Amino acid sequence: MTNPELQATPERVVLKSDNDTVQLMQLVPQDADDYFVLIAQDPAHLRQHGDETADKYPTPDAVRDSIVHPKNPAKYRFGIWDNGVMVGSNNLTPEDNGRAELGSWVGKEHIGQGYAGRARALLVDFAFNRLGFDEVYCDIVVGNEPSKRSVEKSGFALTGDFVDDEGVHKWRYVLRRQSQ
Repeated sequence: MTNPELQATPERVVLKSDNDTVQLMQLVPQDADDYFVLIAQDPAHLRQHGDETADKYPTPDAVRDSIVHPKNPAKYRFGIWDNGVMVGSNNLTPEDNGRAELGSWVGKEHIGQGYAGRARALLVDFAFNRLGFDEVYCDIVVGNEPSKRSVEKSGFALTGDFVDDEGVHKWRYVLRRQSQ
């Protein structure tokens, strides 16, 4: 018997531009296997800067369950796709104050190709121009130089550093909507 939750593909947000092959597609249950494959290829790659993705999703079913029953239903979760291949993940978590947190990761075999920055541009445009946020920010573990360079290339400015609730030292990068 087929699970009815998995039969119908919910309407999903797709973000793309006319001048790039990278697109963001909001995660649906059918994406769970592709998402898990990226994690399973090299979980240590994701763990190197404290990312908990590999530990949160030890199986395709755990990924699928997180899509069907999200802990934060307001969070936008996207797969980063290039020419039909999932290469990473990008999330936007709204806050009540006109701000949203942006987070991303790219599978090890896909790093160095600009995917995080290209996807970030799509998500920033979505946050500012479709959702109306005034500010987006990224918190990056101190020492994660590739992520630091990527957000700086995307126009984010370092506003400071802090130690989070788990005792992890992080940089905060912020991008504000430009006045029209």
